[in-house]
Amino acid sequence: MDMGSDRSSLQAMEKDNKKSIREYTQRWRETIAQVNPPLLEKEMINLFVNTFNAPYFEYLVGSSAQHFSNMVAIAERIEQAICLGRIADSTEEKHFTKEKKETEVHNVKCGYKNERKGYQKKDI
Repeated sequence: MDMGSDRSSLQAMEKDNKKSIREYTQRWRETIAQVNPPLLEKEMINLFVNTFNAPYFEYLVGSSAQHFSNMVAIAERIEQAICLGRIADSTEEKHFTKEKKETEVHNVKCGYKNERKGYQKKDI
């Protein structure tokens, strides 16, 4: 006996980076149609936003969309901005930041050693 979907199955969904917003939204709407009792608009928006990871989540959670269709439009604009390089993917950002910090630490360490060795500027 198939019980259909419930709110917990919606919360467990997650947008895959390989699928577009349209594909993901279609799958999400198909799942919502099976939830009983039906979701309120506000509840649907909250559940939908919580299925996204960064950078989508940061932008969607700050949105004031009152209707699910508006939230989907915002998610599509975020997707487009990511494709155009106007919003950085957080996984790439973290990797870059980590390398930069290691380099900075190395530079500080090298600078410290040079000062400790007594290198001084000579007067000309």
